[in-house]
Amino acid sequence: MKRMILAVLFAAVAATPVLAAKYSLVKDTVGNCSAVVSSPRGYPGMTLASKKKYPSIDEANKALDGVKGCVGLVR
Repeated sequence: MKRMILAVLFAAVAATPVLAAKYSLVKDTVGNCSAVVSSPRGYPGMTLASKKKYPSIDEANKALDGVKGCVGLVR
C-alpha cells in the first residue's frame, strides 16, 4: 500500500510541469494589451498581440513592454 501511494505521488509530481500554464499576450478592441492564460479556443473580441507563449506571468508582463500598437497595458 505504501508503494502504491508513493508511486501515485511520484507520478503527480512528475506530471506537474506538463500541466503548467502558458501565457499569451492579447489586445482587446480598444487597443489595451494584457497577459492572459493561454486558451486553445482564444478569447472573443481579442486578438493575439504576439504568437509567442510565455512560461510565467512575470515573463509575459515583461514582454508587454515591447509590444507595438498597444494603447495601454493592463497588468
